[in-house]
Amino acid sequence: MSPGAKQPERIENSVDWFASNATGGGATSLPFREVAAGMWLQDIQYGTGNALTADIGGALLQVDTGIAPHHAKGMIANVRGVTDAPVSTIVYSHGHTAYNHGVEVWIAESERRGDPRPTVVAHRNVLHRLQRYRETQEYLERVTEWQFGFPTESIVGTQMFEVLVDPDVTYIDELELDTAGRRVTLIHCHAETDDGTGLWFPDDRILYGGNATIGSFPNIGSPLRSPRDPRAWADQLDTYLQFPAEILIREYGPEVHGADAIRDMLTTVRDALRYLRSETIERMNAGMVIEDVVNDIDYPDEYANSPWMPQSYGCAEYVIREVWRIEAGWWDRNITSVHPAPVAASTTAVLDAIADKQAVLDAARAHLANGEAQLGLHVIDLLAMATVDTPEVREAREVKQALAAALAENSPTYMSENYYRAVAAGHPAR
Repeated sequence: MSPGAKQPERIENSVDWFASNATGGGATSLPFREVAAGMWLQDIQYGTGNALTADIGGALLQVDTGIAPHHAKGMIANVRGVTDAPVSTIVYSHGHTAYNHGVEVWIAESERRGDPRPTVVAHRNVLHRLQRYRETQEYLERVTEWQFGFPTESIVGTQMFEVLVDPDVTYIDELELDTAGRRVTLIHCHAETDDGTGLWFPDDRILYGGNATIGSFPNIGSPLRSPRDPRAWADQLDTYLQFPAEILIREYGPEVHGADAIRDMLTTVRDALRYLRSETIERMNAGMVIEDVVNDIDYPDEYANSPWMPQSYGCAEYVIREVWRIEAGWWDRNITSVHPAPVAASTTAVLDAIADKQAVLDAARAHLANGEAQLGLHVIDLLAMATVDTPEVREAREVKQALAAALAENSPTYMSENYYRAVAAGHPAR
């Protein structure tokens, strides 16, 4: 969001990610803290996220710079409370721009101090992501409205995904930084994004896992985002298991201490992802359709109840859908959808074919009363999807809002809940 912009009010009853999502380690803000001698962590997003500052021998390495300029100023004040060393290197943990909307403030601070300009380093794929963001910024702002519970048109135009500073240096697989002290290797991290960076500090046995290591279920299959590959995420965790880490710094949540706990976390998340992928592929090969696959796979308790990955942000069903999207394409195998008519024409045709529209309304309401809100949605769409403005269609939309509100009360994950609440509040989403 542009500097000084006021965050809009959320839709009533929408979920505040910053306050309640387990991805950020819970509602309690994690303080500025020293995780090892000359190595500090602090929030990058108002109570969530771990930005890393490391003394690498008379100079500082900074991983991520904060969500906004005024927040970056607070981050810098925390750092200057413990060290006066210049910042020589800024690393983008990945290409999501919000993590580094404070980068210009850090660069300006170096200039004010008379220090050399920090070198900005990132994985090469960050360049591709930033170009995509330049092209699709308005769409991404709309996605943010739906996903994070903001009213329609409240985020569009705020430059939330504006690219501020491109990296000066990029790498492909690994990059060992030239330091005067603490050794550090940057590692390509392909997990939530394909442009992430993990950091390995061999002398300290500290691994910064980036967005492959978070405090909730892996955010794979986000409904409105580009594909994220669960196989690549699982393979990344295998890579991390090769490092003899004693401290794991996650992108979100408190750090994990001890080799046994780190191994337990990495293997549990890895195995859960591979389980979901193999179960999906098995059913795909058997000729099942996606609607049946997501309802047929049982997610084992050993994964569902694991403290390492509560289904608060992502969820198992999203992963199943993402495997399907990657391996089986976009067609749902309903021949009607291969070359569909325009929505206005198709929904009007359906509307005209229904002689007893009140029967549809009554059936949808009956499903709602019986606790079958999802079935009610399937029924009410016969009327509610129409683009014409008639009394029956207006009433159908009201029924759909009520059905969405009911589903929000027992939603399996944060994003789904906010989608339901957006529709319940009259959002133009279908």
